[in-house]
Amino acid sequence: MPQHQDEADWKSSSRGESAWKERREEVASRNADARKQGKQERESYERGREDARRAAEARRHVELLKQRGT
Repeated sequence: MPQHQDEADWKSSSRGESAWKERREEVASRNADARKQGKQERESYERGREDARRAAEARRHVELLKQRGT
């Protein structure tokens, strides 16, 4: 069985490797941006829920005060 000399001497293409690294960095950057945006959306959603909870609590408090006053 003949041995292939080119298999032993094979080296990766620096251009291909740099393109792969660049693409990997693009994906990592996009993922980081998506995580950041998701975090901001969750925080906004949670702030809205908290504001709604406080408003409902204030309304209940006012109703209780009205009931005590009568």
